[in-house]
Amino acid sequence: MPTYATPGPITATVEVAGAQVRVTASDRTDTVVLVEPIDEASRKDVRVAEKTEVDFADGHLSVKTRAAGEKVGSVVITIDLPAGSDLAAYLAHSDVHTVGPFGACELRMASGRVELDRVDALQANIASGQVAVGHIAGRASIDGGAFTMRVGAADGTVRLSNSGGHAWIGHARADLTLSSASCDFDVDRADGSVTATTASGAIRIGRMANGHAKLMNGSGNIEVGIGRHATARIDVDSERASVRDSVTPAGNPDPSDDEVFVHARTRHGDIIIQRATS
Repeated sequence: MPTYATPGPITATVEVAGAQVRVTASDRTDTVVLVEPIDEASRKDVRVAEKTEVDFADGHLSVKTRAAGEKVGSVVITIDLPAGSDLAAYLAHSDVHTVGPFGACELRMASGRVELDRVDALQANIASGQVAVGHIAGRASIDGGAFTMRVGAADGTVRLSNSGGHAWIGHARADLTLSSASCDFDVDRADGSVTATTASGAIRIGRMANGHAKLMNGSGNIEVGIGRHATARIDVDSERASVRDSVTPAGNPDPSDDEVFVHARTRHGDIIIQRATS
């Protein structure tokens, strides 16, 4: 079980195939790495664990599997490191689960499942799989193929581009730019402006209290909830479905009121503009 003296945050790089990775960031002055086969009775799992390389130099930890594991996983890698450490993960049919506060996170993912607790920033390229992030303190840039993305809260700008899947953001405190060929975009609360374009997919903003929403798709419903104390300027059109605008006209709004501008276009889908329920 390699142990390294690390009085401050480090950079950890994990490059694995067929692995289950658990990384915990906490208030500590050392870094500990444990590599174990998932099934000690499996010769393949034991071989993958034995050939996994662990190196540390100049504040940089590197963990690499040199033998490909099973798609269900052949090796468990457990890393405990200082809070605020940066993390880079290059994954093929692998799972990563983190606990605690991390710095910048880079993710390159062919397939698998990733759960990140808290990160300062995120840069990700995801071919396929599922990614969930609890909190992003800074900017996020995410692109790739067809995948599922869930973000509990994002304080910085988020740019997401993919070919399909589903993206959910609980609370976006800054601007969002979302684009896809066939992805559903679901935002519970947006404090900044939102630009969302998808050829085939639904677009939903549960609550928007300020800024501009530019929402366009070829097919799929578009739904926007306007904050209770915000005025709204609406410019929407659906070529072959209905438009329902239940936001009460504001007349002459108070200059102190927040203002939302909604521009939405769809060919095959309903557009619903209403007051947010919360």
